[in-house]
Amino acid sequence: MPYPTGHRTEVRKNIIQSARKLFNRYGFENVSVQQIMAGAGLTHGGFYSYFKSKSDLYTEVLGCFLTDPEWKNCWRRARGSFLH
Repeated sequence: MPYPTGHRTEVRKNIIQSARKLFNRYGFENVSVQQIMAGAGLTHGGFYSYFKSKSDLYTEVLGCFLTDPEWKNCWRRARGSFLH
């Protein structure tokens, strides 16, 4: 049975969300592809069907932060939690 329409887009979004949270908390160098995929509820084997590299994913995360106002609000909340 094939996946429903939009499945691939939703999975990609979940990977980006997981990466955003982990990069924000631990930094790019301290997060593995396996951790990112686990945070998205996936195994690391499928990562490269969505992104060429971890650096490409990082570029995507930064692009979302710079262009989507909701991401900026999430970033501020996450950053603020470290200040308390």
